[in-house]
Amino acid sequence: MKYGSRIGLIILSLLLIVGINSCSFFKKKEQVPQMKELVDDEVVLSDDIGDDLVIAIPELPKLETYKFRVAFYNCENLFDTIDGPNLDEEYLPNSWREWNSEKYISKLKNLARVIDSISPDVIGLCEVENRKVLEDLISYSKWLTDSYAEICHFDSPDKRGIDVALIYAQSSTYYGGRGVSGSLGENAAIDTIEVETGNPEKPTRSILAAHLNAYRPFTVFVNHWPSRSGGEKKSRPLRANAAVALKNYIDNHPEIDRWVAVGDFNDNPNDSSLYNVLEARDQNYNAINLAYIYRQANPDLGTGKYRGNWDMFDQIIVSKKFYHIGPQNEIPQLHVFNRDWLLQSGGKYQGYPLRTFGGKNYLNGFSDHLPVYVDLEVY
Repeated sequence: MKYGSRIGLIILSLLLIVGINSCSFFKKKEQVPQMKELVDDEVVLSDDIGDDLVIAIPELPKLETYKFRVAFYNCENLFDTIDGPNLDEEYLPNSWREWNSEKYISKLKNLARVIDSISPDVIGLCEVENRKVLEDLISYSKWLTDSYAEICHFDSPDKRGIDVALIYAQSSTYYGGRGVSGSLGENAAIDTIEVETGNPEKPTRSILAAHLNAYRPFTVFVNHWPSRSGGEKKSRPLRANAAVALKNYIDNHPEIDRWVAVGDFNDNPNDSSLYNVLEARDQNYNAINLAYIYRQANPDLGTGKYRGNWDMFDQIIVSKKFYHIGPQNEIPQLHVFNRDWLLQSGGKYQGYPLRTFGGKNYLNGFSDHLPVYVDLEVY
């Protein structure tokens, strides 16, 4: 090879080397993967990555809220056809109602249709005879069956045996993770809150407290306060006693800061038991009665009709933790589930909730109450 050619080749090689090094110099430095460990819910850096590296800890993303639906429904005398120890004579095959399997199954199907339409993750119920009718109700509800629903129930001291109960759709379900879980695995821990009547011969329904989880623990109180039998004024102290019992339980358990109280309170939101004793009012109070807020905007609407006027006995009350306001969070609003097929058409009681019996006439309806529900968020 000639000398000039060799010199040219050497110069070309040197230029290539300089070019490669220049490219490496201006090349963006590769980021070293961060090694993190989770210790007590805090992110810490591992010592294995070396002392000569400075690594910035990224800002943790905002935790998403967990949404779920809570409902309440007064089932209006959901009795089976079996003679039990309670006073259930009216709802037996040989009674004047002729309460047989055909009517009982039709009642279950009607109630299941309502529940499936609402698709609640938690539903409080009242006027159910026993645990067996709850199991039968689940079997006729596609929503509750597919979500492997669990039951919270106890036998009421009420002599007729009409109980309060709660059914919840489990979180690991057919519906992609919707639902809640019990505080003890599948089964929720429950408490019963007694309501004094002053007469041992006439006990009333206790309040059910079910402790659940939806990302964070919360409690649902299911209520069915004493009726207005004998007159509103005469029976008023009994509902005040129920309000005192619920308020005392909440006040004595400050660790329960996320709670929902659902039920048939047999009083309207502005009546003394709720407004004064329980102090369940608007967002300026610790107990926020969504039905009170709803009623202010819709004074002529309600869940049950009496002498042409709507009452709002079925209500949902929430703690402040469930009534939060923010750019990512919606203010919870009460919904009354009212559909044409739930109402009586024609006749004297047109527009009333279509019940199972109208006097002695079998109507094959649903209930004398309309259900209520709300969508809540845990954050």
